Amino acid sequence: MKFRIEYIFDQKRPVSLFARQLEAGQFAVSEGSNLGGVPIKPYLSQPRALTPDGRPDMTIFTFVLATAHDLPRLQVGQEVELKEV
Repeated sequence: MKFRIEYIFDQKRPVSLFARQLEAGQFAVSEGSNLGGVPIKPYLSQPRALTPDGRPDMTIFTFVLATAHDLPRLQVGQEVELKEV
């Protein structure tokens, strides 16, 4: 499943990011999940993001990095793949 990183929260730990789902379909995260090759925690939420017309944006998700040391491997605008290892 492909995502584009929209925003990175790196001021506090754990590091989390907003990513936009680019492909339609369902997905899940688990202990073995990674985003762009970076391990993530098995935690997933949807922030209260809005589309330009004011409706809830159901394509934005929050992911939490397993370790902040991997942050340099990701950047805003980067397209990444969500995978199970």
